[in-house]
Amino acid sequence: MNSYLITNIPTIYADMNVFRYVAYGDITICQPTRFNWVYSHVHLDEIHRNGNIDALEGMKMLGALEIDDILNDKFQSVGNIILRDYVDPYSRYEQHLEAISGIEDANGNMVELLIRMFGADNFSELSKTPDQMREEIERLTGEIDDQTRAHLLNKAGSVFEELRDSIKIHFKNRMPIDKTRNAMGITSEIRKEVEVSSSPIDSIWNYIEPSMNGVTKNQFFGFEPIPGIEGVQHTQHGAISGAQVVLNMLGISPDQGLAKRNKMINIMSDGQHAGMASYCNALLSADRRFCDKARAIYKYLGCVTNSLHFEFKKGMQIDFSFESKT
Repeated sequence: MNSYLITNIPTIYADMNVFRYVAYGDITICQPTRFNWVYSHVHLDEIHRNGNIDALEGMKMLGALEIDDILNDKFQSVGNIILRDYVDPYSRYEQHLEAISGIEDANGNMVELLIRMFGADNFSELSKTPDQMREEIERLTGEIDDQTRAHLLNKAGSVFEELRDSIKIHFKNRMPIDKTRNAMGITSEIRKEVEVSSSPIDSIWNYIEPSMNGVTKNQFFGFEPIPGIEGVQHTQHGAISGAQVVLNMLGISPDQGLAKRNKMINIMSDGQHAGMASYCNALLSADRRFCDKARAIYKYLGCVTNSLHFEFKKGMQIDFSFESKT
C-alpha cells in the first residue's frame, strides 16, 4: 500500500487552511512554481458543506491541480490515480455541485454510528438510521427499471434489518470513549508515550493486541480486509481515511468534540484528505493533530508522503524551513 504519483516536480497536497490563507494574503509561499499544488474532491465537498468559497481563489493563485481516482462503470476504483490538467477552480466547483446534486448527505447516517462509538448520547437518532437509509435507497433507485429496483431493494432490506439488529445488540448501552480506551488497556500516560514514539501505530498495538481476539494489526487499522466482511473495496486512500478515525478512537493526537456530529463530519473529511495526500510528496497543513495522525500512518505504511505542519502566523512566508518573515 504505497502507490504515489510520478511527476516532473514535487506534489504538495495542501489542506484547506493553506488555500484560504493564500487567498486572504495571510501567508505567502516562496517560489510556489517549484511544486505542483494539489487538491481533491474532498476540498470541493468541504467548500460546499461550509459555504465558504474563498479557498477557490487560493487554488487559482497557486495553479492547483486536482488529484483523481479513476472509477469504472460500477463506481469502483480501478487503481489509477492521476493528476488532471489545470481547470479554473471556480468552474470545477460548479461542475462538482452539479455532480453531487441530490446525494450531498450520503454519509449522514454513518456519522450517527461513529459518534455513538465515541460516546454520543444519540441512541434514538441512531435507531432511525436503517429506515432513513432504506428511504434514501428507494429515492435513488426511483428511475431504474422495476425488476432491477426490486432486486436492489430486496438485498438492501436484508442489510438494513441486520443493521437494525446490530444497533439493538451492540449500541444500546452508551460507552464514553475514555472507558472504551481503558478497556483496551490505554491510559492517558500510554497515549502520551505512544504519540512521541518513532512509530505510534506499532507502539499502541503492543498495548491493545491482547484484547483483539485474533484480529491482526493491519486488519484493526483497516489496511487489510477482515475475513468474512465482503463488498467493501480496499483502496490506499480509503484505508488511510479509516485509520485516521481509528487513531482518534485510540486517543492518539485526538481531535476535539469526537462525539459531536459537526466535528465528526470534519474528522471524516480530514481522513479523506490524508488518504488522497498519500499519493503526493507532501501534505501541508496548519493543523498539528491532523498532521501528527497522518504522519503516524505514512510512517507505518512507508508512504513517500511527508506530513508537514507549520505554526500559522499572519504575514509569514513558507519556504519549507517554516520560518516566519513579517
